[in-house]
Amino acid sequence: MNRHAYLIIANRNIDQLQMLTELLDDSRNDIYILIDAKSSISKISFKTKYSKLTYVSSIKIYWGDYSQIQAELNLLRAATENGDYAFYHLLSGLDLPLANQDVIHDFFDDKIGYNFLRIAL
Repeated sequence: MNRHAYLIIANRNIDQLQMLTELLDDSRNDIYILIDAKSSISKISFKTKYSKLTYVSSIKIYWGDYSQIQAELNLLRAATENGDYAFYHLLSGLDLPLANQDVIHDFFDDKIGYNFLRIAL
């Protein structure tokens, strides 16, 4: 079974973050959440039924600043230290998947080793 790590940077709209967490909650996934330290979202305690949920230490994140990259690196570090994943998905707390987890995993199952990053020149 190919495990996926969902890395989420969130700063507002706790209800949507809860919905995102519920939609990603699957035994094939682990979820990592980093909340912007400037956020009005204080202590959250979402529960998952199937996924391992990990909160990564908050930092202050500023748009277009290195702090955004630092947040991504902190999430990646936490995920790589805690599991062996076939894919890492970087999301905002305002994102929602357009397909269910079966469709998403079916898509990625035959793409092991692929990298879905592109540099536009």
